[in-house]
Amino acid sequence: MGYWRGLGFAALLLAAAIALLRGADAWRTQPVIAELHLPPAFTAARDFDFGRYRLSWRGTAFGIYAQNRPEKILWSAEGGFLAAGLGRPKPFPLLSDRKLICRDQSLESIERLGTRLLLKGHLRCADGRLSGYVLSFEDDGERGVLLTVALGDSKLDRLYLNWRRDAGERVYGFGELSGAYDMSGRRLVVALGAASAAGQGGRSITASQAFYLTSSMRAFHSQSTAYQVFDLRDPRRIGLEVHDGRLAARIYKGESPQELRAHQASAVGVMSTPTAPK
Repeated sequence: MGYWRGLGFAALLLAAAIALLRGADAWRTQPVIAELHLPPAFTAARDFDFGRYRLSWRGTAFGIYAQNRPEKILWSAEGGFLAAGLGRPKPFPLLSDRKLICRDQSLESIERLGTRLLLKGHLRCADGRLSGYVLSFEDDGERGVLLTVALGDSKLDRLYLNWRRDAGERVYGFGELSGAYDMSGRRLVVALGAASAAGQGGRSITASQAFYLTSSMRAFHSQSTAYQVFDLRDPRRIGLEVHDGRLAARIYKGESPQELRAHQASAVGVMSTPTAPK
């Protein structure tokens, strides 16, 4: 009798451990979306030019486009677009590597500095700490726009950037050689080396392949060398998680997959997928 009772107790412990691990994994992989807080002045629509590009602010959303092509939005966001966090030390990977999340985002100013546009504000963390941030857009000529993010608190080693995705917009690339596979619905891990394990609901890619283009002829290329994850599971937005306190990326401008990939090649020296998405 005691033997069977012991087996039952062990089974209960195993089930509890499995539930704990599943809960930790769900916490680790769920999207981190910021909640945006704005001063009254930001309720009015305003346009901000930087070089040959423009940011149009509309209440709680904004879009980036070339001034001569206002109908072609290159990158946009609605509501909170930047969050941050602190990772758990490596000895505790199974307990989730997210130790702290900072999802309360304020946007306090938009400043032009030559051909750059600086978005400045603060991020408030769950433990009450406050960190400044600067997100900048810079005119990169005919290639498009340079995007950089820097957190003010050097102890924060996670940032979460989110931007809009059109209804039905399909996402291609990430090193996939045929250009025929829609990556939507996946969570793609960007590894530091050539070999790595697959991410949840998708596969892993190397840092040199952190480039995508879409059926709406948009293209984004993260140039971070840190561990990062592209989250394509939400049909309304794209998320990028970077295990660093800063990010450098490129938003390319083009009318065809060939032109977008040519801009990428001119920036990094290597042509990506040659075949157009279908």
